[in-house]
Amino acid sequence: MGIAALLDDLVMSISPQFSTVFTSAKRAEEASNPRSQWLQAKLKLRTELKFDTRSEDENTFVVVEDPVRSKYFQIGVAEFQFIASLDGARTVAEVIAELHSNGHDAVNEDQAGTICQWLVRSNLTISQSLDSTNRIKTQSEALKNQALMSKVNPISFKIKLFDPNRFLSAAEPWFDKLFSKWFLLGWLCVGAWAMQTVITQWPKFCAASQGILSGTSWISLLVFWLILKIIHEFAHGVSCKRYGGEVPEAGVLMLLFTPMAFVNVTSMWRFPSRWQRIIVAAAGMYVELFVSFVALIIWANSRGLTADTAYNVFIMASVTTVLFNANPLMRFDGYFILSDLLKVPNLYTKGTQWFGDRLKHFLLGTPKTPNLFPHRERRVVKIYGALAFFWKFSVSIGLVITASVMFNGAGLILGALGVVLWFGLPLMKQYKLHFSPESPKPINRKRVALSVLSATVLIGALFWVLKAPPTKSAPAIVQFAEETILRSTADGFVDEILIGNGEDVVQGQPLIRLRNEELSLEVDALASEIKSATIQQRIYRQQNELVQASVEAEKLAGLKKQWAEKRAQADGLIVCSPLDGFVFGRRLHQMVGSFVNQGDPLMTVAKRDTKEVIVSVDQRDLESIQLSQDRALRIALPGIGLFESPITRIDPIASNRPLHPSLCANAGGPLPLMPAPRDSNTNSEQSMVLLSPRFDVLVALDDSTSQTLHSGQRGRAYFSARSQSLGSYLFLATNDWLRTKVEQALLVSP
Repeated sequence: MGIAALLDDLVMSISPQFSTVFTSAKRAEEASNPRSQWLQAKLKLRTELKFDTRSEDENTFVVVEDPVRSKYFQIGVAEFQFIASLDGARTVAEVIAELHSNGHDAVNEDQAGTICQWLVRSNLTISQSLDSTNRIKTQSEALKNQALMSKVNPISFKIKLFDPNRFLSAAEPWFDKLFSKWFLLGWLCVGAWAMQTVITQWPKFCAASQGILSGTSWISLLVFWLILKIIHEFAHGVSCKRYGGEVPEAGVLMLLFTPMAFVNVTSMWRFPSRWQRIIVAAAGMYVELFVSFVALIIWANSRGLTADTAYNVFIMASVTTVLFNANPLMRFDGYFILSDLLKVPNLYTKGTQWFGDRLKHFLLGTPKTPNLFPHRERRVVKIYGALAFFWKFSVSIGLVITASVMFNGAGLILGALGVVLWFGLPLMKQYKLHFSPESPKPINRKRVALSVLSATVLIGALFWVLKAPPTKSAPAIVQFAEETILRSTADGFVDEILIGNGEDVVQGQPLIRLRNEELSLEVDALASEIKSATIQQRIYRQQNELVQASVEAEKLAGLKKQWAEKRAQADGLIVCSPLDGFVFGRRLHQMVGSFVNQGDPLMTVAKRDTKEVIVSVDQRDLESIQLSQDRALRIALPGIGLFESPITRIDPIASNRPLHPSLCANAGGPLPLMPAPRDSNTNSEQSMVLLSPRFDVLVALDDSTSQTLHSGQRGRAYFSARSQSLGSYLFLATNDWLRTKVEQALLVSP
């Protein structure tokens, strides 16, 4: 079913060419209800149904409203003439005969049978016939069971809470201006201001995203998400009331136990103008994007908690809205807008049913359902159907995988239920429909055998004939070959910076002077204690008190050790260069007056023209990289192109320590991170470690290449892979990708 099924009960708009969209009902019901039975049925429309005629682009059709269930259906004129003639006294065959005799453009028997199936399936009829009544009751119960299954699905389910009609009627006059031309003009101006802010502050904007999922910020993101979705649905409701619609339901849609608000605005299908329907469908995104523009402007003009909060609101109100609500392949706002813009009602149902029917014909040899789409719709329906089918399948798989890694293993139960509800039950239904002896659409055994044979040949070719790509790749970073990070050997204040950023230095040259009066006093105090202990030890010896002299000797040794440590720290208050080279560091001269702890990095000293490339290789690729040890690696760097260099060294032990900050995911790199274990010995700046251990591979560079590269350049290294089949390669690559996603999901699970 997938995400697309979450809103299936909100709207079922039917094409003006009514018989086109009834093919789904026909395939689902004809196994137990042959056409002859429908022709002898006596049906009658429910008396509370309402009808409204509408014309668009020289096409006339009728909108059928079911006020009891707040559902709307769109049918053609010929179909309406047929269903309006069903009086419960005459059979369907008699109604068709009378319409033909009166010269009406009546439906034929096949179309009539399909229409009757749809009427019963949609609970729009009553019947005087006991057999028909029993059949209708059975199908009604089946529909209720289907609805129940969608409600008990733990991965996605809906909770209806209240009727917001009166509240929205009272709020509509106050918020009507949101949809005026003046507000639209203001919306455009604020949007342009926000976009100009992003362009002018792009580095700051990118840097702000690095900590968005760190710490406990996911809690605030969830709160903002819920508030924004309430605003989103409120905008839908107000816009619907603005054009005279009704909003009978409001509630919560739970997706993987994440709450999202929803309102029922299906009454918009009563609106005569498709532009009114488009405005209602777009209202939520329209208001949310305005909130995101304002939040972005606040972020650019604030600091601290206010800026972080505004940035989170911007992300929730813009990125997530575009990714989810604007996606036309999911039955959210973007789909209904696209359907009205293309003037193709029920686009999703038509497209997926057409693609599914053709897929079954291709694989199983079942008879094709006649293609009755209007000519102008055919290409759109076919393209959309293929895209939506595969998107729906991939989203369903993604939800099942995500559910399976939640709640420390308990999510496996959720994933299993999702597989049963979204894949198992539909497959069982298709099996009963096409593989039963009395099936009206039996399989073609030769076609099935050919499909199975083709699948077997393909699998055999993947695992025994086709070979995997001969190369693999890993991220690489350029570094100075001789590079030393100078760290503070003691706590203290930065008193003076003796060198400028980028200046050349020689070995032993003073670079930074730190100040720590307390440390100097400790050194002097220890020196005094050593002097006193030395005198006292001498006195004990002169008095021949050997035990006390021995104790004093131990005390003196401890004092000398402490003095040596403190003296080394005091000497380290003047930081000197360990080699000839040049110095560099971030905001070097802004450090003056700041306090640094022992071990904090101060600056880096490196030799200017000697560089090397470090490749971070996954431990599973160690065998492949060892095969390339005697060959030159191919290295690609942006702006430099592809060049080759030999491997100098492969570290024998894999490490989860990040090789370079720019390779990490929080800096836009390819390597995922996780919090360091609490009992680890990592220092404060290594609070994050790699998700899986990796080997560092050193690649030497010649002088000419070193001079053309810059430290910190990020690229990829390519090396020969061990020989393996394409199937094995794809399986292992997929398994590694899923494993990484599962581990990442477990790390961020509440």
